Amino acid sequence: MRIIEATGDPRSIGRCTGEALRDQIAAHIELFPPIPDRRAWDRRLPTFLETLRRHLPAVLEEMQGTAEGANVPLENVLALNLPMYPDDLDVPQGCTNIAFADGPDGPIWGKNNDGGPPEQRRPACGRLVRRNDAIPVLVFTFCGMVATTDGMNAEGLAMGHSSVGSIFQQSDHHVPIRLWAYECMMQSRTTAEFVRKLTSLPTRGKGYSILCVDRQGIMRSIEAPCPVVQVRRPAEGERLMNCVNYYQLPHLAQADRRTEAGKLNAICRRHFLDHLYGAEDELSLDAMKQLLRHHGDVSICRHGDSDGSHTEYSMIGLPRSGRVLYFDGYPCQGEYSQVAV
Repeated sequence: MRIIEATGDPRSIGRCTGEALRDQIAAHIELFPPIPDRRAWDRRLPTFLETLRRHLPAVLEEMQGTAEGANVPLENVLALNLPMYPDDLDVPQGCTNIAFADGPDGPIWGKNNDGGPPEQRRPACGRLVRRNDAIPVLVFTFCGMVATTDGMNAEGLAMGHSSVGSIFQQSDHHVPIRLWAYECMMQSRTTAEFVRKLTSLPTRGKGYSILCVDRQGIMRSIEAPCPVVQVRRPAEGERLMNCVNYYQLPHLAQADRRTEAGKLNAICRRHFLDHLYGAEDELSLDAMKQLLRHHGDVSICRHGDSDGSHTEYSMIGLPRSGRVLYFDGYPCQGEYSQVAV
């Protein structure tokens, strides 16, 4: 996994990204051709661009720079970042997010990003972005994609997402939720600021659960079967939250287009994490590493399991110290590397 740094205006950040990740972006496009339905893409693209110009002009400019730096057609970069999900999308069972409100190492966010078989793995990267008008952020994403809502900013706001799904009608005039979350992350110093900003516009996307924690240990989960967005709060005195691949708010239980059998692994991971620690247990960095490496009847580090999900990479954010740890591959197989935000 490459970790790159990009500084300056949006166009410069994009060009730097494209140049540094040129081979990886080309490999991503070859592995997953981004425009499967040319007629639908050509029909919808003008509205996509209009929405980006209205709400996310800096992000659009960054994507234009990425295409220039990578020497690929702009429409390929746009298509990677503006996927057209089918109504019958089969959402994978992967990705586990965990947050600790406090402990000897302060608040902590951890995530295992899961995907399909290793031979189908998309090239991933970390991007440390210092835009002239924004809070610096470190985001983990797939090469050519601006962001996937995983990472931490320099103010100690950390977050990660899990794919879930949405039954609701959406509009191409709605802002793409992952690109909007990237912009919100660069403009928010706390969990509260991020939640207020993210929920200020209707969004479009696959449907996600997003877990946030900030330097003060404020935890929230945003459950977003787009364009609907709801906020889940921890129970009184709760020191740990998680989000996985289903909505935990009861009134959103059927908002994801998934069967109960399809959600079974996610439900098992949620209940395993809910009952793992007692009031006296220490929620430390070592405890987070142990969780992300866990194997058992319910595994967090996943090697195919019953549904074929494999952990692609693992991330840990330490909001108070400004450090992010990451491991490329199964976290049970090595030590995390570290980068300062």
